[in-house]
Amino acid sequence: MRYIRNMNSQNPVQLSTGTFGVKLASVDLNLLVSLHAILEERSVTGAAERVGLSQPAMSHALRRIRKLFGDEILVREGGRSLLTPRAQELLGPLRVVLHGVAGLLGGPAFDPETSRRTVTVAMSSSMAYILGHAITTMLEEEAPRMGLRIITTTIPSDAVFTEQGVDVLLLAEGYEIDHPRERLFDDEWVVIGGVPEFHERDVIVTLQDWPHVALISDRLTRPYEVLRHRGVEVDVQVRINDYLLLPQFVAGARKVGLHRRSVAERMAEFYPLYLADFPFPMLGLGVDMVWNPWLGDDAFRRWLRDLLRRACDMQGVHRHD
Repeated sequence: MRYIRNMNSQNPVQLSTGTFGVKLASVDLNLLVSLHAILEERSVTGAAERVGLSQPAMSHALRRIRKLFGDEILVREGGRSLLTPRAQELLGPLRVVLHGVAGLLGGPAFDPETSRRTVTVAMSSSMAYILGHAITTMLEEEAPRMGLRIITTTIPSDAVFTEQGVDVLLLAEGYEIDHPRERLFDDEWVVIGGVPEFHERDVIVTLQDWPHVALISDRLTRPYEVLRHRGVEVDVQVRINDYLLLPQFVAGARKVGLHRRSVAERMAEFYPLYLADFPFPMLGLGVDMVWNPWLGDDAFRRWLRDLLRRACDMQGVHRHD
């Protein structure tokens, strides 16, 4: 046990020399700032520019970081620099640590009017179509110095948080993920047709008789599973790999497709599209907010949550309260 004498007391203060104390005492905590820059930039040059070091100084810091963690952290593969699996695991917890240190030292609280932070949101292309304009407009008005990064994804995983630094993932309710989720807005499936005759026919008969435009998928999507279960046989004539494109291949043609009401209604303002309710009960298409579990800035999270909710209001989608 080591001791340090308190100037206002005759009794020494004990300092632990256990594993935790010795490890911290031997670490240059400035390396954590360099590590954070390397993990986010995935480039020694970019990390050096970000923190104001020369490239040789950042290269030296990376060598020390590799020794500290016993891992290469950043590796070259072909013409790219990639994070190792261990480095990917470090990114989230490291953000929490640095936010905590900034708060401990009395750093400025998050203020959207002055912040230069970049907001990173992951969502499908359809959700970006619904909310993108509103998000951009509000950021321009309320946070003119902040950046925006949108990552379109259809396969939810922790990689969007650990590798891509996403602040919040907007995820359809049918997808599972091992993190808490909050409902942002509700939605539902509709049947869309491309010619006025669509409204003159029974929906189930039309689903059986008209050729379909559908998503390329290894398995049946949920509404087609329901149709098969109900004995409705369909003929898929056109397949695409992005739901957002689907209505454009239905519009003006004697074809049908299945889509989100919120997207189809907006596209019907510009294309010849005709909508009908999906004919059978089924789980909806609500969208949830899944927050980065390592996002430690509560003020930023509250602000972004409110912004997303107001974006739903602006676009007229049914926000869940």
